[in-house]
Amino acid sequence: MKIATDTWMLRPHPIDTVFSTVREAGFEYLELSPRPDVMPSYGGRRASKAKIAEIAAASKTHGVEIASIFIEQAWGSSEEDIRRAAVGYWKQTVQLAVDLGCDRINSEFTGHPAAPQAGEAAMRRSLEDVLPLAEAEGITIALEPHPGDWVESGVGAVDFIRGLQSDNVTYLHCVPHTYYLTGVEDERGHIEGVNRDIIAYAGDTMDHVHLADTLLPGRTFLNPSSPGVRNHQHLDIGQGDIDWDEVFTALRDTGFDGVLSVAVFRHESRVMDSLTHNRAIIRERLEGSVAK
Repeated sequence: MKIATDTWMLRPHPIDTVFSTVREAGFEYLELSPRPDVMPSYGGRRASKAKIAEIAAASKTHGVEIASIFIEQAWGSSEEDIRRAAVGYWKQTVQLAVDLGCDRINSEFTGHPAAPQAGEAAMRRSLEDVLPLAEAEGITIALEPHPGDWVESGVGAVDFIRGLQSDNVTYLHCVPHTYYLTGVEDERGHIEGVNRDIIAYAGDTMDHVHLADTLLPGRTFLNPSSPGVRNHQHLDIGQGDIDWDEVFTALRDTGFDGVLSVAVFRHESRVMDSLTHNRAIIRERLEGSVAK
């Protein structure tokens, strides 16, 4: 098992600082999230040959491996011009992964929950172009259903992925999305068993998990209110309402041996405290299992 951290909170910093901070916090792996000088969200590649060399040097110097690259591209968009552009950006990301010696790209379904048929049709067209290239280069694409995508259900995402019948597409379970993956609040405002049930259902289709806490939607207030907003947080473990006993028990019960990534976005003013806090909790929770 690999324990990594997302680098979103470190995106304003130079590449060497990103890798040195991750290492100082005790991680040997990172997830390279969108950066304006490498691969921005919903845009094309920015990384030059010099930038690739800079990243490779920082990785070697600090002993931190790139476990995955995370991108956001609108490949499930029903607007054809946007979808075609996203396919081009996806192909650029596959080449970026090859250049960086990384064999995993993590992403989302995109689209819109009000138009699931259009979203699925668009994404399947995109995969017809992207997946053969990923397979040829030995790149795994791990997909998470994000709140507001054309598919939000964890089970629905797993079924879609299995239907592709490709060993190069897997399910990414994002814990801070818990309250949109499935489940209905009970009279106490709690939702029980979501992580346990989805993790068990996904089984070996799941090989990457994002870890962060979030509040129950009913405990979050928007002013003014915005109907349809999928409001959620990416907080330090223990700051929200997630049942972490359930999460880690489910991972142990399924024999999970993939990548666990800290995916906290909230604490840019205290990045080191956040990283070390979450790293310590994960190690404690996984005591007795194989973790690097």
